[in-house]
Amino acid sequence: MNFFKDLVQFWQAMGTLPRTIHIWAILYPLPQFLGGLYFIRETPGLVILLGRVLSYVIGSQVHRRLPFSKLIGPIGHAHWLLILPYLFYLLTTQTLDTGLYWFIVYVCVISMVSAVIDIRDVVGYFQQGESLYKRD
Repeated sequence: MNFFKDLVQFWQAMGTLPRTIHIWAILYPLPQFLGGLYFIRETPGLVILLGRVLSYVIGSQVHRRLPFSKLIGPIGHAHWLLILPYLFYLLTTQTLDTGLYWFIVYVCVISMVSAVIDIRDVVGYFQQGESLYKRD
């Protein structure tokens, strides 16, 4: 299947999920993508932007193989286990522009919320087997 077609199909499929999941699927990555574009000249901004793009690409490929699987999030966010320590390191050791500092704090906090959801989904997978998102 065509790579770009997979991306479009994934986007369209996300639109069929319940409203709360659909809203989260937009409001979680969109500010990070836009902020990453805004801070693209700074290494952390570029890393966050690339992390978001990679999450979407991975999510589209997981969806292609396991449509509507609750493992899309955990697999699509796994690389953030490498990105978040880097961002925490920057917050604790570097002097950052105020806007970039708060953007990184936001990314870390919202990513931790997402991690809790992902952990819940992985635990559910191992306890109950594959589960799929219910669609509207």
